[in-house]
Order: sequence, then C-alpha cells, then structure tokens
Amino acid sequence: MNGHDVIRDVTESSLSDSGPVSLRELDALFDQSPAALVFRDRELRARRTNAAFRRLFGLPDEAIIGHLPSEFDAEMDMALVERILAEQVIDRGVPVVDVHVKRSVAGERRVLLWSAHPVTENGQVLGTLCFFKDITSQATSLRQAHDLLERAGHQIGTTLDIYRTAAELTDLAVPGLADHVTVGLLDQVLQGEDLPRPGSDPLRFRRVAVRDISKTRGKVGYKVGDLFTVPAPVTGPPSSVLLRGKPLLARNRAEVGGRFSHVPDIAEALLARGVHTFIAVPLIARGVTLGVATFSRAEHPEPYGEADVRLASNLASRAAVCIDNARLYTRERTTAVTLQRSLLPRDIPQVPGLELAHRYQPASQTAEVGGDWFDVIPLKDGRAALVVGDVTGHSIHAAALMGQLRTTSAALARLGHPPEEIMTQLSGVVSGHGEETGATCLYALYDPASRRCRLTSAGHLPPALRYPDGRVDFIDVPGGVLLGVGQGRHPATDIDLPAGSVLALYTDGLIEHPGQDITTGMSRLARTLAAGPARSLDELCDSVLVSLGAHARDDIALLLARTATETAR
Repeated sequence: MNGHDVIRDVTESSLSDSGPVSLRELDALFDQSPAALVFRDRELRARRTNAAFRRLFGLPDEAIIGHLPSEFDAEMDMALVERILAEQVIDRGVPVVDVHVKRSVAGERRVLLWSAHPVTENGQVLGTLCFFKDITSQATSLRQAHDLLERAGHQIGTTLDIYRTAAELTDLAVPGLADHVTVGLLDQVLQGEDLPRPGSDPLRFRRVAVRDISKTRGKVGYKVGDLFTVPAPVTGPPSSVLLRGKPLLARNRAEVGGRFSHVPDIAEALLARGVHTFIAVPLIARGVTLGVATFSRAEHPEPYGEADVRLASNLASRAAVCIDNARLYTRERTTAVTLQRSLLPRDIPQVPGLELAHRYQPASQTAEVGGDWFDVIPLKDGRAALVVGDVTGHSIHAAALMGQLRTTSAALARLGHPPEEIMTQLSGVVSGHGEETGATCLYALYDPASRRCRLTSAGHLPPALRYPDGRVDFIDVPGGVLLGVGQGRHPATDIDLPAGSVLALYTDGLIEHPGQDITTGMSRLARTLAAGPARSLDELCDSVLVSLGAHARDDIALLLARTATETAR
C-alpha cells in the first residue's frame, strides 16, 4: 500500500456518512496507524499527530501542534512544502503522492516518502492529512543495486575465457548480494555438443566458478571443475530453472529444504552451511540456456525478495552474454586451429642435399588464428620448392584460403611452372575471394646440384641466410605486390647458397611486436640465428621460437633449410 492509499483510507473512513464508524474507532485508526500522520487545517497549522509521526521526527506533540511546517522543521524546503499544500491540496483539492524528501532523524540522514491528501466534508476542504514513510533502506538497496549493475558493465567479460568470466560474476556478487555463489554450465555447452532434449535426457552440469566467504560455518564442498549429473526426469534446481528459463526463490530455510527435497545431500549441505535464503537464475544468451547461477545467504541476515531476484537476473544476463561470447570464441578458434593444422604438412619430405626443420605456433593472444603456412615440395628433377605465406586477417576463412593456396602452389610447382608464374596464379586465387582479402608469399626454388636458389616474393618479409661462419644477412628479394591486389609483377632473383648455410623463411608473427619497429625484430632474429646451435637444425628452430615467439600475438610459421656440405649428385 502506498502513501496515497493509506491517506485515502483514513480520510474516507473519517468523514464517511455511509458506515457506522465511532469516534473511538477513528481515534484508534489514526493513532495506531504505522504510517506517520499529521492533520493540518486550512491555515496549514498542525492539529493532530500520531505516535508514528512523533517518533519519526523525534519531537513531542507540544512542539508540533499549532505550528506551521516551517516553524518546527528547518531542514526541508518548507516554503515550497507550504506553497504546494496551500495552492494544490487546499485550494484545488489535488493530492500530493509519493514525493521523495530527505532530512536528518536522530543524527542520521533519512529518505522519506511524503504524500498529502485533502480532507473534505460536504465538498468543502477542511484541511490536509500528510503521510510520511521512511524508505531509507529501500533507497539504499536501490542505490546499491544500481552501483552493482554499473560495475558489472566494467568487471564482467574482461577476457574471452569462460572460467574467468564466470569467476568475475561471483567476485562481483560477493559479499554485496550473496555470501555464496556458484556458476554451473551445461557440460554439453562447454564440449560443443548438442543440448539435451528437455525432460528426457540427464543434465550434466560443470561448475565453472564458486565463491564462498563463510567465516563461522563450514563451506559447501563445491569445487571448480566438479561435474554432477541430474537424472531424468528433472524436477528441482538447477535443472528446473534451466528448463523453465525462469528464476527460483527460496525465502527461508523451510523453502530452501523444500526446493532441494529431490537431492537431500545438497539440501543438507546448504542448511548445514547456514543458508536461509536462496536464488537460482538461468544463464540465457542469444536464446541459448547455458547454465544456472545460484546465490545464497547465511551470514547476511536479510532474506531475498523479488527485487533481489531481479538484480540477480540482471547480473546473470550480463554474465551470460559474456560467457557465450567466450564460448563462441573458443569454439571458432578451436575449429580454426584444427582446420589450419590439418591443412599444414604433417611431415616434411626428405630432400636430397637439404636438411629441413620447421615450426608452427598459433597465436597465443589474438581472438582467432590466421592463415600462416609453409610447405616443402620435392620435384622430379631433384630440385625442391620452399614456400611460406600469410593470408591477411584472422578467421576460419583465412585458414581455408591458406589451404587453397598451399594446394595450388604445390600443384603448379609439380607441373614445372616457374616461380614468377606461380605467384601470378596464386594472386588470381586470392583476388577471387574479394577485394578485402590479401596474402603475402615467399617462394624459393632450390637446386641442390648447383646450390642455386631462385626466389620471388609477393610482399613478404626477406629470408635470412646464416653463413657457415655464423654471419647472418637478409637476402634482398624484390618485394612484388601482395597476392590478390592486382596484376602486379613478381620479379625473381637468383643467389648461390654456400655449403652448410641455413636459409630461414618465416612469417611476420615472428618479428613483429606492438611498439617495436620491424627492423628491431629482424635484428633480433639475426642475432638469434647467429648465436644458435650449429649442429642441430631442430635446436636452432627451438631457440628462435623461445627468443622471439614467447609473447607473439600472431601466428608464426618458421622453415629452416641447411644446404649439404657436399654437392648432391
């Protein structure tokens, strides 16, 4: 009942001619009302107060009776109050309903709800009955809820990690909203499987976050990573919450026990923990129910109400979107990495006159994998083609295009096409995927018999050459235009590779880092190649990745080829 309803009931009962209401009953109604009431005459002087009013304002009756509002309360804007009462309530008979006002009561700042209603008899306004209600606790709760929701926008979803996002929800909700919070997701969601059919299949839940601040009682023995199965048919939380898509509220210990009657071990654990009130809300994002978040109180004395359910649901809704973002990211990235790895060569073929080693490292911090690739293509005449490339962008599409380029380059090389022509053909493949798609590529055709190497580049970084004495240079290969950006030329250059030298082909993820000039990365690569192990090419690969790839934000493809010390025959 709001202030308007209270005043209307009192005034209508006081002056009604239709019912047999005695003065004693009217006095009892006025004096015993929990609402703080004061009756003022047409001149706005107080004529009667009740005990609730005197307690609220902390004044005796003699300090109020006969006085105007401005004569006993200097905190509120009483000039405005008196003007509203006189012009709106007394003169026009229009009530004032639920106005928020602030004042100090017993040294504490309080928020009051003020209403005023005209009191009439035979159509004449006799005065006004004013109502005050202390809503400080409700106002504080609303402010705290608003603050919590505002913080949720900044503190939930800071990463694309499902477990971390769920933990951010529990960290935010404890201790302001709950003493104990858990987040459980359907294991099928985490595994990328189809969701179970409602009501027919068991539900497998995986706890991905738990927070408990109990100091006086034993904590509920829930752990992150726990898997628990609810057999069909499902009836209670969290299964019923998940299937119905609606929150569940238990206001007291009896309801907590009743909600978990089908799983007595959980009910006993919660009650032993001291839980006296409980909320379970579904985690729903983009029409998919991912799991359930539960909130409970033990140390916190206040039971949950509908406002708490709305707050918990809003927090869960925000967290669900972030969790779903992380889920979709994880699924797409796993798919892309799997696709990319499947398109890269599983085993490097043996090439007479060359020792080979390679490494591929997916990006560790980017949202998706890219289209980096490498290949070694033995040819019938004893020569071998060494290829590295990088499709621009990061997506499954980039990985798929990478596979197409690798297949095309291998086929053209085996057909005997020269490097310049192969680049032109690859550029046509890329351009067929749209103007926003591009790629770089470096193609090296090596003849072990002559140690002659013919190189051509489509906007790729220059290869490094480590000489037998440890000196490192970068080969000046004409840059050429990127694949897919037009009919540009890709001129080739020929060099002789000394016996025992190491040719290093790589993608930009190895040497490009935020805030660092590319020449710095190339210098680091040169120093690492020079200082690396001379005997084992695999060890040299590892030392390069350790030195330059530990914090890479892009994919890395690295291919090392060492020429034989004797001419291949």
